[in-house]
Amino acid sequence: MSSEILRNLFRLISAAWRRRYTICIPIVIMPVVGFVASFMAPKFYEAHTTILLQDTSALNPILEDFAISTNLDERQLALKILLKSRKVLEAVARDAKFINDESTQGDVDEAITELSQSLSVSFGGELVKIYYRSQNKRDIEFLLKTVTKHFLSLIQAPQKSWQKTSTKFLKDQVDSQHKELTAAELKLSQYKAEFALELPELHKANITRLAELRQLLMEKETELAGARAAMEEFNGNLAQTNPVIGKLEENIIKTRTTLSMLRSRYTEKHSKVQAAIRELDRLKTERQRMITESSQLKSEDIQRLWNLAASTPTFSADSSNQSQTTILASQLQAVQEAKAKVNSLENEVANITEQSSKLQNNVQRFAEVERTLIELQRDFSIKQRLYDDFLNRYVMAKVTENLSAYEESERVKIIDKPFTPSSPVQLPAALFIVAGVFAGIGIGTGLAAIAEITDTTLRLQDVVERIAGVPVLARIPSMPKAPILVYDPDKDWFDDGEAPA
Repeated sequence: MSSEILRNLFRLISAAWRRRYTICIPIVIMPVVGFVASFMAPKFYEAHTTILLQDTSALNPILEDFAISTNLDERQLALKILLKSRKVLEAVARDAKFINDESTQGDVDEAITELSQSLSVSFGGELVKIYYRSQNKRDIEFLLKTVTKHFLSLIQAPQKSWQKTSTKFLKDQVDSQHKELTAAELKLSQYKAEFALELPELHKANITRLAELRQLLMEKETELAGARAAMEEFNGNLAQTNPVIGKLEENIIKTRTTLSMLRSRYTEKHSKVQAAIRELDRLKTERQRMITESSQLKSEDIQRLWNLAASTPTFSADSSNQSQTTILASQLQAVQEAKAKVNSLENEVANITEQSSKLQNNVQRFAEVERTLIELQRDFSIKQRLYDDFLNRYVMAKVTENLSAYEESERVKIIDKPFTPSSPVQLPAALFIVAGVFAGIGIGTGLAAIAEITDTTLRLQDVVERIAGVPVLARIPSMPKAPILVYDPDKDWFDDGEAPA
């Protein structure tokens, strides 16, 4: 240990010894004052209640998903603040009839302050202990019950509030999502019904059907071309069998015979020859016209020929006419059959063409239909998942609400009920005495320090050397029995006096 430390320690001990009476007198007096104060201290009445708040989610793992934890460890500070909030304390004061609607603001503040100073709460795991301390034991049990009721409502408020708000919110969301899901489902079903033949599931079948229709169309068009050729041939034969043309042929032959006879008699410029030539040209022209029209027979022409064939008797004496009529009837029947076949093939070709065109449009619109269908199905799937999720959450919330109501009696238990204390609570006298001892030590030490600091006496050598600026050569020891020196102003000298007794 260095000399400087020893020197400081010596100075401290010396100062304490010089001020020993200043330090010891408060140490002796203050315990007596504390003992007297123990009898003069005010007496308080204290009551408490102990509440057990069990976390059912930890006690019952089977229902862990449905239970709600109270989270007391995380809410201790918040619950302490809420317990002494103006809102809670004012409600307690109104229940205890400390204040009413006619009370002034000063009365309200006074009642709230008194309750705030009297209340305290401590937490120990799942146990909560509420203390009420007051100088008056009247209504202390009722006040403690009222505070306990409000405190339990504070603890259970988040749980009940969450249950009500979450259940209502989830119910609204379930209803909203159900409407949207129904609308999406209706839209998807309507689109599938509208484009039932263009759905992706039928695309391959549509392509196969289109190829078959095109192949069938080619076959029918080929058959139609053959039927038309046959009908034209039948029309040509019918034109040749036309009795009108036959009559014209007979007149042409007769006119040619007459013309030959006239030419043998007359010249080419003779009026009869010219008339015969004109008649022959007219008959040829008429025959050509009839042949041309016969190749394009209309339904009314065929009907006229049918009537002609039917009106001609089969037992006519003229065998040529009878034969011509029979041939005409058979050719008319062949023409009718050919025309009916052509009409049938034309209808089939038109029908197949229309079906092919529609099927072609369906195939061409496949990409657009598939894209729209995918969007509708995706929208429906998203709404379906959202609806299922919200419905599941809503059911869970309802189960949690029912479970909370069922377990409410098991979750909160009153271990120690509020009571009215029979005797006041007072600190023991020994505690006041010990406190007086420590107070005396502090007061004595403080007074000694103040006295030492304010003392200007020079006691230390280094202090004298620092003030005088010169070293100390010698020290005069203390001589209690030394003679008293009396200054004589006449001699300007000190004379010896009587030594002190």
